Amino acid sequence: MNQRKIIDGWVKLYIAIIILLIALNIPYTTKETFTEKEFYTEQEPYNLTQTYYEKESYIDNVPLKINTTMDWHITDHRYEDKFDLIATLKNTDNISGEFWVTFHVETTNGSSDFTTESIFLMPGGGYQIEHGFTGLFSYVTYKVKQPTREVEKFREIPEERTIASYRDIQKSRDAVRVKNNTLSLLQRILKYPPNYEPEPPLQIPSDIVEDDWEE
Repeated sequence: MNQRKIIDGWVKLYIAIIILLIALNIPYTTKETFTEKEFYTEQEPYNLTQTYYEKESYIDNVPLKINTTMDWHITDHRYEDKFDLIATLKNTDNISGEFWVTFHVETTNGSSDFTTESIFLMPGGGYQIEHGFTGLFSYVTYKVKQPTREVEKFREIPEERTIASYRDIQKSRDAVRVKNNTLSLLQRILKYPPNYEPEPPLQIPSDIVEDDWEE
């Protein structure tokens, strides 16, 4: 009888140990929180200086158009050398005006400067200037003094203005996350590393899913 009780006691002990071992190895899940850096994009307003151009009108004084030809004619004198300087002016502009011509003439008798009287020319009109000189001709220079007319012109003036715009700024913040840790009591007592559930795979948006099927 006593032996039977001893055997029953050991059997009960073994059963208790087995149940305890099974209980110790049954995994269960706990939620654990942790902190990690989270990166995100935020739009930030800022002022942008923009350069643009405005057309501005102004009045410019433009000389009238004139066409000038120059010639000279040598006069054959037995005792004295002479020549005639001939200049032709033509107003090729579309308005009338007064013109003057200043000459500088070099001859064997020296140099000479003279200015013609004012010459009024209608559009398309012409005038011939003739002046005589003594001596042999060397060279001549001249300058036409012509009136001006007012012409409206345009130029681009740079201006600046400030406009509001936005730019993307990368920022970070601490975010609290929760993970499911599945371990048995025995693994926790033995300080096993956490057994976190895998995170779900990234879902590709349906509008950018590549379709390899061809018709």
